Amino acid sequence: MKRAGRFKKSNKTRNKRKNPDKFLFVSFFSVCFVFSLLKFELRVLLLNNVPTLYFDPLFEKIRRDSGWQLRVCYSSAWNSQVGWEESEFERQGEAIILDQKSPWLRKRLGSSVAAAVSLARILTSQSPDYLICCGYTLKPQLVALTWAMLMKKPFAVIGDSNIYCDRITGVKRIIKRLWLNLVTRHASALMTIGSANRRFWESYGARPEQLFESRLAVDLEFFERACRERRDEAAAWRARQGLSEKIVFLFAGRLVKRKHVDSIIKAVLRLNDDRMAVVIAGGGEELASLKEIAGSDPRVIFTGPIAPAELPLYYTLSDVLVLPADREPWGLVINEAMACGLAVIAHRHCGAAVDLVGNDNGVALNTFSVDELAEALKTMVNREPLLRSMQERSRKKIANWSIDAAALGMIRAVESSMTTRGSRPRVPVLREEK
Repeated sequence: MKRAGRFKKSNKTRNKRKNPDKFLFVSFFSVCFVFSLLKFELRVLLLNNVPTLYFDPLFEKIRRDSGWQLRVCYSSAWNSQVGWEESEFERQGEAIILDQKSPWLRKRLGSSVAAAVSLARILTSQSPDYLICCGYTLKPQLVALTWAMLMKKPFAVIGDSNIYCDRITGVKRIIKRLWLNLVTRHASALMTIGSANRRFWESYGARPEQLFESRLAVDLEFFERACRERRDEAAAWRARQGLSEKIVFLFAGRLVKRKHVDSIIKAVLRLNDDRMAVVIAGGGEELASLKEIAGSDPRVIFTGPIAPAELPLYYTLSDVLVLPADREPWGLVINEAMACGLAVIAHRHCGAAVDLVGNDNGVALNTFSVDELAEALKTMVNREPLLRSMQERSRKKIANWSIDAAALGMIRAVESSMTTRGSRPRVPVLREEK
């Protein structure tokens, strides 16, 4: 038996010597295959609604750090009527504006349909390895998610949905639950921007292994730098308005009913305290009625619509941000204001307030009553040392909500949830947050 075994081994050796070309070919093919896996670049398509300055730093950070072939698609171009500047990605043509690829279809059937058709063409022709979909209700988003489920492609969903804003009832509620249960069942990853958003996905059946944290963030360095640079300008603005010795409360955003800006004005008028003032920075449908409520009181100042580039000026000249909004999925003004060192008063169900606002850096309102809001304003004015400690705490608290952390969260979500269904994973780059 031992001799037979040696004889067989000898035959194998002789076979290799007789077919050296075949042996070399197999070895070369194996090396090439391994090398191709190491060099493989994951083709990721990211679908978002409109290009905004908020997302530029995040997407650029992901593009640099992930090693992916990242293609960013927007459903439509930026709406200039909002008053913000267009995205750098949009200006430089680095992103695809979907509804602009079919002008004739947009003219006949609308922007959303045109964007959905253009996206369907891109998905079928390019077949990305992984899909990241920002949202789940608009026509392009429905097309993207349906395509991924039909083609068995891995996909992730990210959005600002907030469990406290999830209030629809009746037939719409039934349809929403059926759709989101389906999405949750098939999603490779659900990226959560905060606690209220995480609880939203859990209410639709999300499993723990599907949930990955990618905190909603702003460019902290930009706001910190801009506030430093505009400090003198802010002091001059306060002096011109007679606010140099006052505690300045700020509302920044659209003037619509659900923001409860009228409550801020009524609270200021009720307190009748010359040590305080409120700056209302923004425009909207409620502007005329709000001015009527304020009357001629010099402590209530309206700026009208402002561009995003001007926001750091108003953060710098203010002491406290006030956001008593109802049905506020997140509220990025809270991130921005904290980066500039403001204390915050916000309703406790505002998405950002759930994670970022507490007794250490502001007041989380339980109701929308003028009485409660007035009490919060009075506390800030009467206890200035406490206010200053809240401002310092805001700066420290927001430091963990950075673009770097958000980008790392998205990269981890994709690469941890990547499967071999229809695509090959590259070597994971699960870095540590700095």
